[in-house]
Amino acid sequence: MTVLVGAASSGTQARTSLNDAQTLRREANPNLATGGVAIPERHSRREDEHLRLLAKQDAGCRFFVTQVVYDINAAKNLVSDYHYECQRRGIPHAPIVFTFSVCGSMKTLDFLRWLGVDVPRWIENDLKHAADPLAASYQQALTTATELMAYCRTLGVPFGINVESVSIRRVEIEAAVQLARELRAELRR
Repeated sequence: MTVLVGAASSGTQARTSLNDAQTLRREANPNLATGGVAIPERHSRREDEHLRLLAKQDAGCRFFVTQVVYDINAAKNLVSDYHYECQRRGIPHAPIVFTFSVCGSMKTLDFLRWLGVDVPRWIENDLKHAADPLAASYQQALTTATELMAYCRTLGVPFGINVESVSIRRVEIEAAVQLARELRAELRR
């Protein structure tokens, strides 16, 4: 499996275009399961991310991986629009793998933002004023993931969960591992 990613930004020129990479994959190894990136926050701004997913799916993507999800509404809007457009076109959904991470400090929050993650102001406020920001972030990620899983199940959209740590702090890494364990149990329900 591999995930093909385009340029980091519209101002960056990649050595190989995404279209060229997809063509190379088809020619060199057509059986390679190829995924693409899904960005729920971009859908909030442009309202066309579901169409991007479908174009990537037409080009051979068999699954999608999101950047870290903090905005549940952006993620649900993307899932909804993708589901109903697949239904309208009569095509199957590709699985969407949602990425979650915990945030134990304002430094980690700043790094998440630098990575391009949109963190809603209410979550930032809660973390900033929490007695234990890591515990608050953990609970928020767990709640968001659980709600998103339930929503995907309701619509029949196949999904997966990815948990990553964006911090080198041991407590944040351990919290990410615990979140992965808890979400694995939720996936099996």
